[in-house]
Amino acid sequence: MTNAPTISEDPAASRPYYRLLGLRVETGMPAGHSTVRLDSRAELENSRGDVHGGVVASMLDAAMGVAVRSLLVNGEGATTVSLTVNYLEPGNAPLIAKGRVVRSGRTISSAEAVVEDSSGRMVAHAMGTMRIIVRQK
Repeated sequence: MTNAPTISEDPAASRPYYRLLGLRVETGMPAGHSTVRLDSRAELENSRGDVHGGVVASMLDAAMGVAVRSLLVNGEGATTVSLTVNYLEPGNAPLIAKGRVVRSGRTISSAEAVVEDSSGRMVAHAMGTMRIIVRQK
């Protein structure tokens, strides 16, 4: 068993967009990994009653962002440069997004994420690139 750093605080608590969607970030994940959960509501569904694709994309982006930021030091941030989403199945809540860093560099990180429904069926898959931002002192 390793003593890898973990995400100790729920990033959703400090991000208004996450709160708007109702995203919950699971704490205690190993560094470089994340789990984001969504219990949907009617406002987030499309006309068929499935979770809207934009919400699914936001979950994927959030999962990758949380995973990347878990490897950063204080004063650093990350922003999405590119996001490629493949929708595989309609998604019905609750949904779970799992993100992981594929490669982390000094200025760019690559990550991937999947969204699954409660039965474990894969709803969407994404690859993303994030730019590391070092805040000036």
